[in-house]
Amino acid sequence: MRTTGLLTLSLLALLTGCAGTVSTQAPTTPTEPDPVTYQPGELNRESVFELLAAEIAGQRHQFDQALEFYLHQARTTGDADVAERATRIAQFLRDSDAVLQAAELWSRAAPDNPEPLHIRTNILISEQRFDEALPLLKQVLADDNTEAVLLIGSKSAELPPQTAAVYEQLLAEYSRAEPERLDLLLTRALLKRRIGDQDGALELLEQGLAVEPAQSELVLQKAEILRRRGQANEALKAVEAALDETPDHKQLRIQRAQLLFDLNKPKSATEEIRALLEEHPDDSQLQYYFALLLLDNNRLPQSHGLILDLLEGNPDNDTLQFYLGLIEEKMGDTQSALQRYLQVSNGPNLQQARARALNLMDDPELKDEVDSLIDRAIEETPDQRIDLTLMHAEWLQAHGYTQPALQRINAALDANPDHVGLLYSRALLIEPSDPQQMLSDLERALTLEPDNGMLLNALGYSLTLYTKDYQRAHTLISEALEQHPEDAAVLDSMGWVLFKLGRTNEALDFLNRAYERFADPEVAAHLVEVLWVDGQTERARSVLRDTLAQNPDAEQLHEVQSRLGIDL
Repeated sequence: MRTTGLLTLSLLALLTGCAGTVSTQAPTTPTEPDPVTYQPGELNRESVFELLAAEIAGQRHQFDQALEFYLHQARTTGDADVAERATRIAQFLRDSDAVLQAAELWSRAAPDNPEPLHIRTNILISEQRFDEALPLLKQVLADDNTEAVLLIGSKSAELPPQTAAVYEQLLAEYSRAEPERLDLLLTRALLKRRIGDQDGALELLEQGLAVEPAQSELVLQKAEILRRRGQANEALKAVEAALDETPDHKQLRIQRAQLLFDLNKPKSATEEIRALLEEHPDDSQLQYYFALLLLDNNRLPQSHGLILDLLEGNPDNDTLQFYLGLIEEKMGDTQSALQRYLQVSNGPNLQQARARALNLMDDPELKDEVDSLIDRAIEETPDQRIDLTLMHAEWLQAHGYTQPALQRINAALDANPDHVGLLYSRALLIEPSDPQQMLSDLERALTLEPDNGMLLNALGYSLTLYTKDYQRAHTLISEALEQHPEDAAVLDSMGWVLFKLGRTNEALDFLNRAYERFADPEVAAHLVEVLWVDGQTERARSVLRDTLAQNPDAEQLHEVQSRLGIDL
């Protein structure tokens, strides 16, 4: 049925009301109103009342109430116009769950109308609900819906690889029927890249470029694949060829600047950047992108100037303050950098800014200033109290204030006894004075996170130092090694526990691999000891000599030299 227009409904209601007021009939005894019955496809008086109430709520900007009324009536009446109205209000409110509900009702009421199906599909893809979107997408693709295809492409990097493969196979079916359809080829190429099939992606891009040689999105994707493969020259040729057709294309020129840097042509790259910025003087996003590109390529003064210009128009932008601090630190102006970092009070770079500020305050005499900085930061961002406490404790320990660091961690643990990071931090702090408490903290932390590779390794290695339970230590370290097979610390732990178990040849294999990856004094000390015990005394001396040259004050190296009586 067709729903009566709301204006007509309003007029009818008013007329009915007026008729009641001018009636000349004698009053009758009031009677109970007839019970409301609902017939599908009809508007009864309850529906009329609720729809009018919804419109009045909308006029009063009570849109949530209007939506509630319309959704209820969409379910009750099964009317397509009512469901569409509910959908539009939900879209206006950006209430995606309500949009999905209303659009589904709309689809049921008007199964031949593709719009509600497209709306639902787009929302599910936008919200990364890819598995839910898949069956709807199959219907949408039958309508040659370009918007949904391009939306998949824009979300391709967020798709789980297995889901991306399913989507790519689905789109491939439609590509076979329309082999020159560029939106399908581009999106399939992006999905191929997501699953790691760069060759397949490049083949699809070439197929599209054969249809339209200068299509910018295809060229940009091809150039990026070639660039990541180290084929910057070939990438630049592709970009230049496209620019011959569209010389003012901004994204292609941005890509050209990036490639010129990759090809070690900084002068040409900066000239391109300067020209683009002159042509787009009000494009702050372009200015910001180039500032970071220049920073990445160590063009510090130019990057600094661009960010300063941006800061003039955005004086409260903490991200800009952070990058200025980073640049000034790289330029050697540590005092200015420190002040920049301290001005960062929110945003994604807040923790890193504080960490870098602490790193610049590399002087034990600055303890009071550091304490004040952390206390103020906790007051400003109490939700980050634990992270700030851990950061503070690390600084205190590094500068010889072990006891104050321990006090801070203990106070935090009193309030958060099951926090793994605090337990691990206290274990490291307390190890020299109370190894049993250290082992207890690590055991507790591992109970809370039994699959944590860092904890498995830490407890396993600690057992080799303070107990004779080498078999359990080996089991724990083996589990850690499964998670981190190339980690130098875990390789070192495995080598050391194998040595303790008397498996010297196997131990040397792991210790040599650890030393190759990270020639740390502790790793070197282990390798020296096992080489010496194995009779490889000249190699032991060589490793000891080389590592001492780089770390002349390393206690571990001097201890093993003295204990084993190694003369250099």
